[in-house]
Amino acid sequence: MSADLPSFIEHARQKGMDHATIRMLLLSAGWKEKEVIEALAKTSLEMPIPAPSDRGGAREAFLHLLTFASFYTSVVAIVVLLFHYIELLFPDPALTQITDTWRLSAIRWSLAFVIVSFPSFVWLSRVLFREMRSNPERSWSATRRWLTFLTLFFASLALGGDVITLVFRLLEGELTARFALKVLVVLVVAGLSLAYYLLSLRLPVDKPATIRVHRLFAAVAGAIVLATTGWGFFMAGSPATARLQRFDDRRIEDLQTIHDEIQDFSLGQSSFEPLADRKLEHPLPATLEQVRNSAAHRRPGIQDPETGEPYPYEVVSETRYRLCGKFNFARDEEHTPVWNHPAGAHCFEFDVLEP
Repeated sequence: MSADLPSFIEHARQKGMDHATIRMLLLSAGWKEKEVIEALAKTSLEMPIPAPSDRGGAREAFLHLLTFASFYTSVVAIVVLLFHYIELLFPDPALTQITDTWRLSAIRWSLAFVIVSFPSFVWLSRVLFREMRSNPERSWSATRRWLTFLTLFFASLALGGDVITLVFRLLEGELTARFALKVLVVLVVAGLSLAYYLLSLRLPVDKPATIRVHRLFAAVAGAIVLATTGWGFFMAGSPATARLQRFDDRRIEDLQTIHDEIQDFSLGQSSFEPLADRKLEHPLPATLEQVRNSAAHRRPGIQDPETGEPYPYEVVSETRYRLCGKFNFARDEEHTPVWNHPAGAHCFEFDVLEP
């Protein structure tokens, strides 16, 4: 506070001016309401104004930041999930397709974000609205208004970008069902967010209409989240299913490593020669223990990670061998199709002199 302010107030009071006149003079000169009130109290009272326990709004800022962070996380995760579903339902042959394993992993990550962030957003919002209904002046919190307008800014950018992209694709003649559905997802999610936060700024927190708006938004958002996560669980499977899939992935990883080490052991330096010039420098390993002990790059796992049983291995001829495993699910990937297999026991047969 400027030292001139209390001096001016004392001077004005000596000239017979009341507090209301002094206040109007200072406000018209550009002083802030808070500064004027504090100066008037300081010159009139012997005891300073007691500060509330949460002066500065640290707790309020913390709650608002957490609330909006959980909201942003929920929105992004829901949009990502819906995009994955659309890509699965409407594959585009012009684009490179990602593997099923990678997509399922991405879906599970997004599900984890939604499961944690959305209930947090709902709970934190209830806490804040309960406090704002008890103390309506908190609805004008600077932190809340800044974050709300920031959310409106992001939602407006998303809507504007969505419409621009839609118009561009229409002009290019490339509008497909897959793209149109993605545009619709962004339009609905961003539009719903924009409408909700615009209304939350305009309506007083202690009015019944405001409560109805919050409940309606919670119901619509909850329905979208339940439908999206339910579909995600259906596609990604239960945690038990995911664990069984991880066992299958580990089996393929082990068998691939065994295959690579057998190739290196049997061909030696000949493995760097052209295919027609390759020759067998060492006999095929008799057992998987020999493969593991002679590993040059990485020692492979030679036991099934789920059952602990050794992988079946058989030397068929001088250059051919058979490597087997028992799988929980069928594999049908575009990437390394040589390792595709049905569910159950399956054997892969290789010739070290062939690719």
